[in-house]
Amino acid sequence: MDTTNMLRVNAHPGSYGGLGSSPQDRQQQRRQKMLAVFDAVENGNLEASKLAFKSLMNFDRTFLADVQFTRLSKALDAGSIYLAQQVVREIKTKLINAAPIGSRPSHNDHPPRLHHTDGLHLIDTQA
Repeated sequence: MDTTNMLRVNAHPGSYGGLGSSPQDRQQQRRQKMLAVFDAVENGNLEASKLAFKSLMNFDRTFLADVQFTRLSKALDAGSIYLAQQVVREIKTKLINAAPIGSRPSHNDHPPRLHHTDGLHLIDTQA
């Protein structure tokens, strides 16, 4: 029996030739490219902002479906770093407010109430 193929490990199962990336890797790359745009714009570097934005668009064109990213594109094309900074602040605010509710910290500091019974009566030990 030939064992050479049995011992081969595919680092990226489900991808062609092991060169694909998982959806989590793609999401991380998307996030990193978006943060690179934000950093460049916030630092006031127009050329770096344009380059980072172009890289983001080449990676994922779905950003152009978002009105704010379209505004950011137009601001960068017009050379208005100030307007681009305002748009980035709006995008960040939108992203923060769109975070899933489960990821926000809970403000319920009260522990659950424990109830004990003696067989006849319900005794609330927290009262």
